Amino acid sequence: MLSTQEIDTYFQTLNEELGLRPITKPVRMVVVGGAFMISFIKNRAATKDVDIIPLSFPDTMNEDQATKAFRSAANAVAKKHGIKRDWINDVVAAFAPATGPITLWRDYPNLQVYIPSPEYILVLKLLAGRDRDEDDIEALCELLTIDTRQQAQELVDRYASPQWQVECNLHATLDALF
Repeated sequence: MLSTQEIDTYFQTLNEELGLRPITKPVRMVVVGGAFMISFIKNRAATKDVDIIPLSFPDTMNEDQATKAFRSAANAVAKKHGIKRDWINDVVAAFAPATGPITLWRDYPNLQVYIPSPEYILVLKLLAGRDRDEDDIEALCELLTIDTRQQAQELVDRYASPQWQVECNLHATLDALF
């Protein structure tokens, strides 16, 4: 499990490693998921990984030079700190709607880390519909004073199309929560 302090250390090392690689800098990415929760909502102490939405390259499954350079830098961080190679991943990017407004959180010479709004994080967690996200959803609903199914639905409607909501089985998630 990763703490906020460890994540900060890994970002600093990632910045250094990116500086050694042929990639347009600064590399820009948005942090979502557990890393957002422990850093800003503080409803738990640690997360298993750092979920990102890359802004500077398509995704880590893409074989372009920027993606390869990012993967190489992330793997070097893992090796240097003795952590899993998937400490940072962008799996969520394939399922995430557009982030809406983002705010710069960490600014290094070779890396810029942004965060979305808590509303966006709640939408992602509602669309994911995972039991393990219930505590995070509860904390976000409390922060955002979302008390009803209708309020949650209106929030999701701002980010995700009706078709996407059906594909994610949002109806069942909202039934279980409200």
